[in-house]
Amino acid sequence: MAATPGSSFHHHGAAAMCLLLFFLAPSVVSSAEMSFNGSCIAGERDALLSFKAGITRDPTRRLRSWRGQDCCRWYGVRCRASTGHVVKINLRNHFFARDFFDNFIGNDHVHWLRGQISSSLLALRHLKHLDLSGNDLGGHKPVPEFVGSLGSLKYLNLSYMNFSGRVPPQLGNLTRLVYLDIGVDYFFNAYSSSSDISWLSGLHSLEHLDMSGVDLSAAVDWVHSVNALPNLRVLYLYLCGLNSSIPSHLHHNLTVLEQLDLSQNPFGIPAAPNWYWDITSLKSLDISYCELAGPFPDDLGNLTKLEVLSMRGNNMEGMIPSTLRKLCSLQMVDLGYNNIGGDVTVLIERLPKCSWNSLQELYLEGSNITGTILKPVANLTALNSLYISNNHLSGSVPVDIGTMENLTYLYIGNNSLSGVISEDHFSALTNLKEIDLSHTNLQVLVDSDWEPPFNLDVAHFSSCHLGPHIPNWLRWQPSISLLEISDTGLSGTIPDWFWSTFSNATHLDLSYNQITGELPYNLEFMSVLEFFLQSNHLTGSVPYLLPRSIELLDISKNSLNGQLPPNFGAPKLQVVILFSNCITGTIPESICRWPQLQTLDLSNNLLTRGLPDCEKHELKQWNPSSNNSSWVNSSNPYSLEIRTLLLNNNSLSGAFPLFLKQCQNLKFLDLTQNKFSGKLPAWISEDMPNLVMLRLRSNNFSGHIPFEIMRHFSLRILDLANNSFSGVVPQSVVNLTALTTPVVASNPMDNPFEEDYENEGTFFELGMSNDSLSLVIKGQVLDYRENAIFFMSIDMSCNRLVGKIPEEMGSLLGLINLNLSSNFLCGNIPYKIGSMQSLESLDLSNNQLSGEIPCRLSNLTSLSYLNLSYNNLSGRIPSGHQLDTLKTDDPASMYIGNPGLCGHPLPKVCPGDERAPDGPVMWHEDDNTRMDFQLGLTVGFLAGLWIIFCGLLFNKTWRYAYFNLFDRLYDKLHVFSVLTWQQWIKNTGTN
Repeated sequence: MAATPGSSFHHHGAAAMCLLLFFLAPSVVSSAEMSFNGSCIAGERDALLSFKAGITRDPTRRLRSWRGQDCCRWYGVRCRASTGHVVKINLRNHFFARDFFDNFIGNDHVHWLRGQISSSLLALRHLKHLDLSGNDLGGHKPVPEFVGSLGSLKYLNLSYMNFSGRVPPQLGNLTRLVYLDIGVDYFFNAYSSSSDISWLSGLHSLEHLDMSGVDLSAAVDWVHSVNALPNLRVLYLYLCGLNSSIPSHLHHNLTVLEQLDLSQNPFGIPAAPNWYWDITSLKSLDISYCELAGPFPDDLGNLTKLEVLSMRGNNMEGMIPSTLRKLCSLQMVDLGYNNIGGDVTVLIERLPKCSWNSLQELYLEGSNITGTILKPVANLTALNSLYISNNHLSGSVPVDIGTMENLTYLYIGNNSLSGVISEDHFSALTNLKEIDLSHTNLQVLVDSDWEPPFNLDVAHFSSCHLGPHIPNWLRWQPSISLLEISDTGLSGTIPDWFWSTFSNATHLDLSYNQITGELPYNLEFMSVLEFFLQSNHLTGSVPYLLPRSIELLDISKNSLNGQLPPNFGAPKLQVVILFSNCITGTIPESICRWPQLQTLDLSNNLLTRGLPDCEKHELKQWNPSSNNSSWVNSSNPYSLEIRTLLLNNNSLSGAFPLFLKQCQNLKFLDLTQNKFSGKLPAWISEDMPNLVMLRLRSNNFSGHIPFEIMRHFSLRILDLANNSFSGVVPQSVVNLTALTTPVVASNPMDNPFEEDYENEGTFFELGMSNDSLSLVIKGQVLDYRENAIFFMSIDMSCNRLVGKIPEEMGSLLGLINLNLSSNFLCGNIPYKIGSMQSLESLDLSNNQLSGEIPCRLSNLTSLSYLNLSYNNLSGRIPSGHQLDTLKTDDPASMYIGNPGLCGHPLPKVCPGDERAPDGPVMWHEDDNTRMDFQLGLTVGFLAGLWIIFCGLLFNKTWRYAYFNLFDRLYDKLHVFSVLTWQQWIKNTGTN
């Protein structure tokens, strides 16, 4: 074929161009080598060094290699081989836990880089990949705007870096981005926000977008902004505060979207219709905890490619739809904590049968599921995770479950299941790692020599039946890290193999059984963090050496005796609960060497002497005969972390413990029923400023109540009863500001009685470790536990207090219990006490109070107990409203011992009143009132009777019937009128 002139020209031109490039190529390469020369670009190396200068902390020395000329060999830095330009920086903290539920605080901070991001990165004009995630480089400041000028970036990950504030819209300039992750870590109190995300629409190449945790509650039309990203495959927007403005019908461009996570957003709308039900490309959909309501949508059947479905923790009601039959790729279904409310058999049948061989995870906890047959579960042959606890299942567990050889996690606890679990139930469960049969009526019954085919990591058996002895098959489970066998009917001693088998376990719970015997002398070889042995029949002493790893130890309510070991050898101890034993001796000085200790409960034991004086050489002994006490040093260089100290019901003695000067964080102090004596020191508020509860009841304390004690602004329970305090009730009681506001008006999240210890899933209330808080209220000892947050009390009864009750007491509007009985108080009852609407119990008995009872006491609508007996009160007892409902069986007992009081319910009649006659009817009115009443009653009755008679004149049948009836009634009325008249004549004659 002949060449045309045009084609010839193009061929010759192309040849000439190639020839030109051939001659120019050496010079271009030579120029590049002049700047590259086997190393990175000098200007870019300087930029990296400037970035390093902004890093103030590098605990794992990740940047130690950042030295020398060749920055391309530095850790986390990658260069283009041909030019030496830096194209990638990856300093990601790989120890960082991205899972929302992972507890990474306290574990990963040792790996953080800290400092700030330098704008010198702008010199890296060829940078395509930047990952600094999981490091503390944000400093609670917004993402730097200059990041939006790194125009070559294709990958940007600035997640979980402690950024706060507005997300810069300049990120919309990064039009080459394929991957963008700016998720926020709320654990650091870092809150980023964006009211306008329209800048996203320009990132047409974006395939992965993660803005989780960023506050988008003010973002308008956010769905349309996301819809403008046609290449998006992954979208994570969980915990963004997204509202319900979601278009139900949208012509979407998200044709390749595979993963969508909108969980933990307060949509508060029906689950259908919604725009995401039309995205048929979805493989993973997470809309858990979104406050979605209504039935499960039939549109679920549109998502035929779906592999992962999570609708957990919503308000969904009813059975899953039958339209799921085409979802053959399902691998994980999480519908837990909804209100499915149907039979488990029907639910399993609704799952697509084509996915029975592929479904691996099924979560149905807390979904109100019923049924007695679990056998259909065995049809899910690929299942490795079955969570169906916290439902209403009953009946027995089918043996067929033992054929599910892939089963790894079996959670069926907190149901009404019953029957026997035998060896056959475990015959093929070789992969089983975690099991939960707790809080059921199941009985695990296997041979004593049975060796399980599995090797467990976690075992929950609480409240099912394992007894009578600790099962021998557990000795073949050395990998268990968490073992709960509390309240399982165990008796006898703990076998020797138990301690060696579970030497590596971190959580052991054998509480609420009938286990006997003694604990080993030395447990130092174990790795346990939390050890629960309460409510058994253990004897002997506390182990002399505890595991060095232990953080929580509870051996309360046993029969331990002997002395506490002089040194527990457990430097990480945070919680020590030993109440209700028979422990003798003294509290060891090793308590001063527990820097982590937060809760110590030694109540209800036989301890003597006092508490040790930590750092005694730095203390100046407080002189009880002096009004002041002081420290050698004004500041306390040595402090303990103790927040709860319960030592009540022992035989401890001595002055108010100097040990407490080291407890700046103390919130709960109970020294009741001991033998402490002397005066209370003035430093009680300065050195324990955070007290919520101060109980010194039933000791031998004396002297004035120091006004400094009223500086505890957080104090809610003050119990000084049964001591020898003298002087007056301090007027500064008004400074107890926590008592001035009713609890119902405060935030329930601010519960001072719930200071929590959390570890490995264990939740422990540090405030009240005992079974209950026993308080004297309403004339009796009552136990408060669950409602401790609502209790506010002042009890100064049974002392030697004198003077008047301060008027300021009426300002404590949140007070529930006020007991000032058995003192020598005088003067009037403060009028303002009638304003204390939260008051439930008021006891001012056995004092020398005088004057009248304030009538405003009848307005205390919450009052259920009142005792004003044995004072010098006088005048008429107020009545009405609340006062008439108190102590109805013996109301006079509230006022006896006050000769000057009169009126109901006392027999003494007030001047001007007359005693009512004996009889079933008691009159309090005068004679005129009584006569008017009787006359009005008679006239009214006759008038009404005649009106009826006139109406009956027009109906003959009715007339005969009614007159026949009223003839009989007239006879009875006549008799009643005569008797009433004679009674009135008799009363008139008597008076």
